Amino acid sequence: MHRPHHYLHFLKNRELNELYISVAIKSFALSMISIFIPIFLLKLNYSLTSVLIFYAILNATHALFIIPATKISSKYGFKHSILYSIPILIIFYLALFTLEQFNWPIYLLAVIFGISNSLFWMGYHVDFSKFSDKENRGKEVGMTKIVSLIFHVLGPVIGGLILTFIGFEALFATVSVLLIASAIPLFFSKDIHESIPFSIKGIFKGQKIKDTLAFAGHGIESGISSVIWPIFIFFTILNNFTTLGLVSSLSILLSLVFVFIVAKFSDIHRKLVLKIGALLNTIIWGVKFFVKTTFQVFIVDSFYGISQTLISIPFDALSYDKANKSNIVKFIMFREMTVQAGRVTLFLIMTVIATLTVSFFFGGGASLLYLLF
Repeated sequence: MHRPHHYLHFLKNRELNELYISVAIKSFALSMISIFIPIFLLKLNYSLTSVLIFYAILNATHALFIIPATKISSKYGFKHSILYSIPILIIFYLALFTLEQFNWPIYLLAVIFGISNSLFWMGYHVDFSKFSDKENRGKEVGMTKIVSLIFHVLGPVIGGLILTFIGFEALFATVSVLLIASAIPLFFSKDIHESIPFSIKGIFKGQKIKDTLAFAGHGIESGISSVIWPIFIFFTILNNFTTLGLVSSLSILLSLVFVFIVAKFSDIHRKLVLKIGALLNTIIWGVKFFVKTTFQVFIVDSFYGISQTLISIPFDALSYDKANKSNIVKFIMFREMTVQAGRVTLFLIMTVIATLTVSFFFGGGASLLYLLF
C-alpha cells in the first residue's frame, strides 16, 4: 500500500518528470561516446600528456565558467541554461569529428566542452535542488539514476558497435541528434528566473572544510574512473571498442539493479549507505591495481558499479539537503567549482607521473574523503 504512493508522488512532480526524461535521453547519447573520447584522441596520435592536459583544461573551464553560467541562469532561467549547453556540446562533437581534417587545437575543444558542462550542471543541480522533496530525495535521486541507467546500459555497447563497424562519424551524428531531442522535455512547463546576487569571495565563505575535501575527492575519483581507467584497460587489456562498451554496460547494469535498494535506504540512513559505499570503493580501487585479464576487468567493474550506486545516491541527496539549508545557488556553485578543482589537480599530477596504475591509489584515497561528507 505504501510503495504506490511514492510512485504517484514522482508522477505528480511535473518539474522532476521533465528532468528525468531529459536526463535519460542525454545520458543515452553521452554514454554512447564519452568513454571513447580519450581513446579517440590517443588513436589520433596525441600524447597521453596532451590528453591529460585536455581534461585539465576542460575541468578548469567548467570551474571558471560557473560564474557566467550562474548569471546566464539567473537572467534566462535554469532550464535555458541546460538548453544553451546543448548546441555548444554539439559544436564540440563536430570539432572532434573533424579534428583529423582541420587539425583544430584540442585545448580549444576542451574549453568548448567545459563551457557546455558548466551551463548544463549548474542548471541541472539547481533545478533538482529546488523541486525535489527532502523526505523523498533519496528516492527521487534514485529515480533519476534509474531512468538514466536504463538508457545508459545500452549506450556503451551501441557506441562500441558503431565505432567498430561504421566509425566515429556515424557515432557523432547519432549523438548530436539525441542531444537536441534531450532539451525538448524541459519546456513542457515554465522556466524559473531568479536574480542571484553573489561574489566570488562569497561562494566559499562559510563552507565547511569537510565538504570541500569530499567534493574534491569526488572530482578526483570520478576523473580517474571516467578517463584514466578506460585508457588503461583499453590499451593494456581489451584493445577493442565493443569489449570496452560491454564492460562499461555491465557495470551500469549492476548499478541499476542496486539503485532500487539503495534509493530506499538512503532516505533512512544516507550517511551510513555513503560510508559503506566509500569503503567498498576504496577496496575496489586497490584491487584494480592487480587486474590483468578481460574476465578480471568484467568482475572488478561489476563491483565498481555496485559501490558507485552506494555512493552516488546518498551523496547527491545529501548535497541537495545541504543546498536547501543554505543559499541553493551559492552551494551548487561551491560544489561544482570544488569538484572540478579536484579533477584539474588529478590530471595535472598525472602529467608528471608516467604510470597510470598509480592513479588507482589516488582513487582509493579520494574515496575515503566521502566519509567526511
